[in-house]
Amino acid sequence: MKHFLSLISLVLLAYCSQAQYPKVFAVLQFENLVNEVKPTYGTLEQPVESGAFIHMANPKSRNAGFVRLFNSYRWPNGEKIDFSKRGSTQGGSKGIVDRYVLVNPESSDTVFLYVDPYKTSDKYYVPKGMIALTPALLKKEIEPILQQIEEINQAEEGSKLILHAEEVMSYISQNFDQHKLVDEDKVGPIVEDKEVDKMLMGYLMRSYVFSKYYALAKDLGNEADYAFGQMRNNFKKYVKLNPETNTGKIGEYFK
Repeated sequence: MKHFLSLISLVLLAYCSQAQYPKVFAVLQFENLVNEVKPTYGTLEQPVESGAFIHMANPKSRNAGFVRLFNSYRWPNGEKIDFSKRGSTQGGSKGIVDRYVLVNPESSDTVFLYVDPYKTSDKYYVPKGMIALTPALLKKEIEPILQQIEEINQAEEGSKLILHAEEVMSYISQNFDQHKLVDEDKVGPIVEDKEVDKMLMGYLMRSYVFSKYYALAKDLGNEADYAFGQMRNNFKKYVKLNPETNTGKIGEYFK
């Protein structure tokens, strides 16, 4: 009986782990990624097919490919991988592939990862020397950011947005597709208002992006409406503390 209960606990723990942050996870990882290390995967003979350059003129498609490439894998100790060292070499479907020089910060081992940005694949694997991003690793990374967003939206005044904004925005910009966080029908009137104070506009845009990300991570549903509501609340707080601010026409928009 004891062993049976232990097994049930492990199953429930695994289920809960897999169920966390499904919408964020889907953006960060290649579809159909098999959690299996293949020694030849990511080599010149079998490059990772990111598909980032299939639609070169489409920044949304390009960004989505890079986000998945940069976030699908981690070092064996769970640390994020620095993809900043990129070059090119012969090979791949277009006669050229990207070559990333990746240095494991724990062991100082160097991994050369070859990526074909002009193709996609039905299945993705894990290159040698890396592990796949897991819900448990994502949970560890994302929870401090979500906590900061909660503090921002719960604060009675806007200082916490200023305090946390740089760290939160840096994390989101490096670890998510920002095109999925901006809804033109919700923020368009603010961006298009030429009279509104620029600091206020930036404040509101950050509020919307942070809240949309939070709603996606928490799987709240109606994420755009949630983000709009938080942005409207933060607008009221900002104006209360800064009554001299030029709000243009957005005061009417938020009524």
